[in-house]
Amino acid sequence: MLGDKKVTRRDFVKGVAVGGSILVGSSLLGCAEKKPEPTPTPKPAETPKPTPTPPKEPIKIGVLGPLSGPFTPWGDPHLKGAQMAVEEINANGGVLGRPIELVVRDTKNNPSESTTSFEELVYQEKVVAVIGPVSSDVGMATSRKADELKVPLFLHMAGSEKILTKDSRYTFRTALSPAPVLMQALAEYIKTKGYTRIGAVVADYGWGHAVKRGIEKYIATLPDVNVQIEVAPVKEADFTPYLRKMSDLDPELIIATSHPPGTAKIAKQGLELGLKANYIGPNFPKKIWESALGDKVTQGMLDFSAVDYESQEFIKLAEKYYEKYGEELDFAGTTGYVNIYHLAWAMEQAGSANPQDIANKIRNGTYKTPLFAYPLSYVEWGDLKEAREVIVTFKPGPPPYNPKAISHFEVEYITPPLTPPEPES
Repeated sequence: MLGDKKVTRRDFVKGVAVGGSILVGSSLLGCAEKKPEPTPTPKPAETPKPTPTPPKEPIKIGVLGPLSGPFTPWGDPHLKGAQMAVEEINANGGVLGRPIELVVRDTKNNPSESTTSFEELVYQEKVVAVIGPVSSDVGMATSRKADELKVPLFLHMAGSEKILTKDSRYTFRTALSPAPVLMQALAEYIKTKGYTRIGAVVADYGWGHAVKRGIEKYIATLPDVNVQIEVAPVKEADFTPYLRKMSDLDPELIIATSHPPGTAKIAKQGLELGLKANYIGPNFPKKIWESALGDKVTQGMLDFSAVDYESQEFIKLAEKYYEKYGEELDFAGTTGYVNIYHLAWAMEQAGSANPQDIANKIRNGTYKTPLFAYPLSYVEWGDLKEAREVIVTFKPGPPPYNPKAISHFEVEYITPPLTPPEPES
C-alpha cells in the first residue's frame, strides 16, 4: 500500500513598508528659516509573493454499483469501503502526486442503463477505471463496453462464467469467483461433510443459471448425492412453494447462493417450514442475515467469502470502518476498499494513470493484500488465477469490531487455489 507522507503547511509573511518625512516650521515672526529635511528611513525590501500552485487534476475512478433495487445490500457498503480508501490515499499524498476522486452512478440493476452510464463516465467524466457492477446481466453488458472503450472494469458481484471471453482484456474479477468455481468448491465441502441430499433455489437470471450449471456439473454428479433444483423469479419474496417441493427430499444443505436477493428469506422460510437443513449464501451481507434470522443465524447458516476475517489487518480495518460508519465491515465493504488500493498500486507501478497502462499492469502483475485469502493475479482474459474459496459459519457472540452484532464469522472450510474455467469463445 502507499506509504505515509506528512503534508507541510507554509506560512507566507508579507513584508510591510515603513517610511516617513517630518516638516518642521520656524518662528511665525519675520522670515521663515527653512531647515533641511532628515534623510528618510530606507524601506525594507518586500518579500515577493509566491505564485500560487494550481491544484493538481484529480484521477477519477468510476463507481457503477447498485444503489437502488434488489442488489442494494452489496452496493452501499462497497461504495463506503471505496470512499474510505480514497480518503486514506488522498491524506497520504494521493497517487502519482494527484488526488483520487470517485464519480458514482447507480446501475439500478439495468444492463442498458449501466452501459450508458459507463460511456458517460468515460467520455464525460474521463474516469481511468470503473468498479462495482453487481448482477451477472449488468456485468455482461459493462464488460463488453469496457473492452470496447479500453477502460479497466473491476467486477464486484457478477459471477457468470459467460461474462469473460477469450478476447476479454479489460474486465477483472476481484472477490467473487465465477459460479462454476464456487460450485466446484462447494462440491469439495459436501464430500468432506458426507452430505447426500442437496436442495437449491435458483434465481431466473444470468447468475442463477450459472450456479445451476455448476450444481449440475460438480454436485449432481457426486456418487450417491441427490439434488433438487427449483427456479424462482429474481424479485420473488415468498419461497415457501419452492421449499415445500423439497419436503420429500429432506435436504441436508440448501444452496441459496444461486438466489442472492432471496438468500435470507429462503433460510428463514425454510426454518419456519421445519426443513432441518443448513443454508449457504453468495457472500451475503451479514447484517441482512442477522436482521432476517436473529439468533437462528447461528443454526447452520453458511456463506462464501474471499475475505480473511481472522487476519489482524482485517480486524484493524473493521474497527476503523465501524468508527466511521457505525456498521460492521463485510465482504462488500472490504472489496470496495481493496479495489481502490489495487488500482492505486497499478498506477504507481505503471507510473501512469492511462487506462491501458493500468489494465496491462493488473493483468501482468500480482497485488497482495492481507485482507483477502489469496493474491489478486490473473489469467490473460481477466479471471482470477489463484482464487481460494473460504466457507464461513456464524457463531454466537459479536466480533471485536462490532459490539452490536449477535454473531461472528468462523472459518468452516477453505479450498486450495482453484483453476478458473476457460471461456468457450
